[in-house]
Amino acid sequence: MFPLKSDLIYKRISSRAFLISVLAVFTVILTVTLHSASFAMNNPDSAMNQTVHAQELIAQVSTSDQPSPSAPSDIPTADTALLFQNDRYAVRVFRQGNKAYVNIYDKENKTLTLKKIPVSITPAKNPKKDPIKYVATIDNQKYIVIINPLGASELTILKGETVVYRQESNQVEVAQKVPGISDQTEPVNPTLALVRTIFINYAKLTIFALMFAMAIRWRFEDVIWLGQQPSLLLRSLVSVFIAVPLLGALTMLIPGLTVAQHIGIWAMITCPGAPMIPFKSLQAGGNAKFVASLQFMVCILAIISIPLTVMILAQFSPNEPWLSPQEIAKQIFFAQVLPMGIGVLLAEYAPKFAEDLVEPATKIAKFMLLLVVIILLAVSLEKVLNAGFTAYLAMAFLSITSLACGHFLGGSEPDTQTVLAYSTATRNAGLAVLLVSLNFPNLDYVKGGIINTLITYALMAAFVSIPYTIWRKRTMVKN
Repeated sequence: MFPLKSDLIYKRISSRAFLISVLAVFTVILTVTLHSASFAMNNPDSAMNQTVHAQELIAQVSTSDQPSPSAPSDIPTADTALLFQNDRYAVRVFRQGNKAYVNIYDKENKTLTLKKIPVSITPAKNPKKDPIKYVATIDNQKYIVIINPLGASELTILKGETVVYRQESNQVEVAQKVPGISDQTEPVNPTLALVRTIFINYAKLTIFALMFAMAIRWRFEDVIWLGQQPSLLLRSLVSVFIAVPLLGALTMLIPGLTVAQHIGIWAMITCPGAPMIPFKSLQAGGNAKFVASLQFMVCILAIISIPLTVMILAQFSPNEPWLSPQEIAKQIFFAQVLPMGIGVLLAEYAPKFAEDLVEPATKIAKFMLLLVVIILLAVSLEKVLNAGFTAYLAMAFLSITSLACGHFLGGSEPDTQTVLAYSTATRNAGLAVLLVSLNFPNLDYVKGGIINTLITYALMAAFVSIPYTIWRKRTMVKN
């Protein structure tokens, strides 16, 4: 009797410790988020307010003769092909009627350098690789605006033949296809649009199947196991939800990354809980209960962590086309939490039925994933191979440091080190693709580059983990 009561009391205390630890960590994150938002509102030089400020300036000088205040929501983005700002200027290339024009605002002197000046367009020879050039000429001065499919933009000002100003690292806010301005614009192909819709829905179904096949193996006692390990729980939360965004912020300091690569890397950092983590961890000798409990916790908490991480990163990024936190949470719930919850409930209350489903569900899910990978590689392999040394360096650095962070925070036991290392370094590329596809309506010109970055990141993380996997398997054999 007494051992049974003692056991029950211990479980209750452990469950409370689990909840308290989770709440404590995310209270800290929420506090940081609110502080960042407050800083942005009170500091006109913050990245978020710089974006709003630039949009207001460009809206004020868009087409009317007299500047008038305008809210960001009033900006006519439908006819805007390109909108960016840099240290000195805010630039907008837009269409009015059948002609293309440019506005350039000098933020330093608060003067309108160019207002509705016609531009000549040099179209891209290869729309998938080459940039588009817009040139405005006034007297002996030339203003050259360039944008390429990866979102890299450039503003150059020439006086005669002398370069008086040039900046390449611009903060792109709108880069979309506008007929008559962007030669990338193609007539909508109904068949191609249908294929894309089918593929997106198939990808959603694949994520659902993977999460279900993963969770149908777990019982309640498996998913609450981490609640009884308060120290390991706290270190796991720090490693997966806090350390990786911090390492990502360091990675963004590497010069030479394009807008598409910045957004792609941020999206991967934001999305933890890849469904293949449990399979990899168990094959490398990971603790089975830790695998189940950590993956379950990460996927549940992603409903909170992803919107919060997006809000925090938005303070430091000029591109803010993310969905609202409520919409993000909704997407995560249906993509991850719902199938996982169904799997755990079946395993707990219909164990025989769940046991019979494990093998076929796993095979079907893995086959569906294989088809997705083959399709994505067939479409983007060339881009992945030509991502550039800087992109490879940034992704390798982030993958290696994330893997090391998870390993060292995993404690002294080899089977927990392995699990936390994989959970930290392997991000959910499927969820990242889904969120990127839905969240960037004004960056369709570079959206393909973002998807290619997600695929490159996932492949780089897998490649980097190969030596680690070999090492952990050897350790498992020795032990």
